[in-house]
Amino acid sequence: MRIFTFILIPFLFLSAKNLQTSSEQLVYKGTFVEIYVEKAIYHSSANQNFLMKFIIKNISDKTIGVDLSDYWKVIYPNQWGIYKNPYREVVDEIQIIPDKVIDNDAFMGKYKNNKLTFIKPKGSLEYYRDWNGSGEKIELKNKDEYLIISVDGQILLTDGNDVEHVTLNDAKETDRVVVLNYPVINKTVPQKEMIINKNKN
Repeated sequence: MRIFTFILIPFLFLSAKNLQTSSEQLVYKGTFVEIYVEKAIYHSSANQNFLMKFIIKNISDKTIGVDLSDYWKVIYPNQWGIYKNPYREVVDEIQIIPDKVIDNDAFMGKYKNNKLTFIKPKGSLEYYRDWNGSGEKIELKNKDEYLIISVDGQILLTDGNDVEHVTLNDAKETDRVVVLNYPVINKTVPQKEMIINKNKN
């Protein structure tokens, strides 16, 4: 059984002229899936912190099983700040080291026993994950400043034969930062959407 660990494809250096203007930003592209983050801030009455929406798109011809059972083992917003430039001048971010050893047999057992979240071929899955903070309000009042949020984390997924270990820990700075300019889009998480909560573990 093969295990894939992929590195993100580098983007161009971020500047005011080449910021991604799409509402979805690609943060990972692998063999089985592409992962996007929506360039918006979400709020929910069930969370004191802001949330971000992540979209996992199955780009394969097989049903993919994704493990979303662990709050810390998904892609999530890791750090945010307000900057005068569309990039972080100083990076002082702490990242969790991803798993180095994967129990393939146990993970494949989850797939066979329908204990994963499944995505049909060419289908997609959406989930919301909060920023693990202390309820701080994030506001961008100056149109000449930028709100920058870095995304981090890891996810395990499989097509029933091979395992793909998604990890952003070693990605370049410009690959995993979401740059939001003024005015920041704020939305409410729709009812019955999947929110990854701490108490889900």
